[in-house]
Amino acid sequence: MADNLAEKRFEEFLRATPHASQEEIQAFRQLVERYFLGELTPDEFKARRLHLGTYGIRGTKDIHMMRIKIPMGQLTADQLECLADLAERYSKSIGHITTRQDMQLYWIPTREAPMAMAQAAAVGLTTREACGNSVRNVTACHVAGVSPTELFDVTKHAAAVTRHFLRNPASQKLPRKFKIAFEGCPTDHAKTAIHDIGAVAAIQESGGRRLLGFRLYVGGGLGAAPMQAILLEPFTSTQELLRTCEAIVRVHDRLGDRKNKATARIKFVVKRLGPDAFRKEVFVQREQLPLYSYPDMEATETDEQPPTRPDLPPAPHVNGAFSRWSVTNVLGQKQPGYAAVTIRLRLGDISSSQMRGLATIVQRYCGGRLRATIDQNLLLCWIRTEHLAAVFHELEPLGLAETEAGKLYDVTSCPGAETCQLGISASRGLARALESRLKEAQLSGPDIENVRIKVSGCPNSCGQHHIADIGFFGGARKVNERLTPHFQLMLGGFTDEGKAQFGKPVLKLPARRIPDAVIRMLGLFRQDRQSMSESFGTFAARVGLPYWQQALQPFTTLPPFQDAPEAYRDWGAETEFSLGDMGPGECAA
Repeated sequence: MADNLAEKRFEEFLRATPHASQEEIQAFRQLVERYFLGELTPDEFKARRLHLGTYGIRGTKDIHMMRIKIPMGQLTADQLECLADLAERYSKSIGHITTRQDMQLYWIPTREAPMAMAQAAAVGLTTREACGNSVRNVTACHVAGVSPTELFDVTKHAAAVTRHFLRNPASQKLPRKFKIAFEGCPTDHAKTAIHDIGAVAAIQESGGRRLLGFRLYVGGGLGAAPMQAILLEPFTSTQELLRTCEAIVRVHDRLGDRKNKATARIKFVVKRLGPDAFRKEVFVQREQLPLYSYPDMEATETDEQPPTRPDLPPAPHVNGAFSRWSVTNVLGQKQPGYAAVTIRLRLGDISSSQMRGLATIVQRYCGGRLRATIDQNLLLCWIRTEHLAAVFHELEPLGLAETEAGKLYDVTSCPGAETCQLGISASRGLARALESRLKEAQLSGPDIENVRIKVSGCPNSCGQHHIADIGFFGGARKVNERLTPHFQLMLGGFTDEGKAQFGKPVLKLPARRIPDAVIRMLGLFRQDRQSMSESFGTFAARVGLPYWQQALQPFTTLPPFQDAPEAYRDWGAETEFSLGDMGPGECAA
């Protein structure tokens, strides 16, 4: 009976999905059956499931993480409700927002994966090409369309690129993954300089006409060998956008290193050829492609409309928390009378009950729309300024009214050793400890609140440690003959349009000493800065690495193991540190 009900639900979900999704989900279901019948080896099955966004989880067999794409980070309330249902059924009632505006759900049994895909597809969400060597989720500035400083709204253009590459034969079997980001503001919220393609809004006057286009940056990336993107050409018109992007992808496909996955990203093609020769390859390839048009080629403003004004009781009484939230989490939109609100999610996590409560709020105040950000947060737009207090008081009981969005306490982290097979140490555990210890020390103030901390569990930079004021990536080393979790400290990273400065390595610190070391660093900044206007980044660069190495040397040691065995454990662990459950990574499979 249960099997019949499951089959009925599966068919109902499929009927609501586009035909292409129906075909691939049915095909994947057959693959799962063949895998369990022994007709496919685990490696053969892995290559196929990755293309549909299904990753292995550390220390498990036939249990997966599913990555669901959220193009440009834009979600509807119905989609959020669906994600809440999926998280509740499969993922211990927790969804995780990533630094690429995706949602990841964990602990999905292999046999259940087709059902989860079908349920997501029924509301317009897909896992297709969320993993594997393909064009991944296309990201965009999270305040596109509402930013007071944007040149034009890049959303429709990013959506056109999303549609162009989804299931496109040109992007199915690339040498390595490919990431694209769009930005319309002078402030590079989308971090375009660290992407395979970064598109920044530009306008050119020609013959009395105003032409829309982009400055296209190519060949950026983080990972173990971070590189800054180069400018492909000063202006790429919207008419040329799709075929230029495809030309770049095709050059990557043709010239990328298929023998060594460590050097397979397009950034290595740019490095090997040099900028001029690389540009020539792209332009020659572009001339061989047709001009692809899209309906919104001339779009400059959002077509989102303000929601119907809700009939609300008088605004509730406000308090100090609301005042601080108004400073750190609220942005006035370019549309007069409206504001956007950032919901700070600790480590990108949101529960099923929070998602459902939030879906109700966005229906009432935001026209049923919300956005995911690359800082692992959520953004609500189109809130009338007179309704901000009401929104705050509805978010508060859900645990979604945390202040300090985008500030010091808002630490970014990858999943690390909790679930990732490549994770060496517990990045999420360290991130939790950092926030807790910083709050305990009551460290705050305008001089340090904009210091950003980012943590990765290994050198691959999924937590974007290279572009943080204070970055850490996980490792291990022996202390007093005991293998102990460590993190490499990086200082001074940031991005701007066309520029990525990567943090410089300072020294390795035992995981358990890091929160106190960071407190010491911020104290030294306040003690030794030249003036109140000197930023932490400027100070860190001015004093130099020897200053930091000497100041932090005391934090590199641990007491004898018998005196403090917990000091040798990873954050959140109750057993001795070990690398025994690491496995081969699937990012490059």
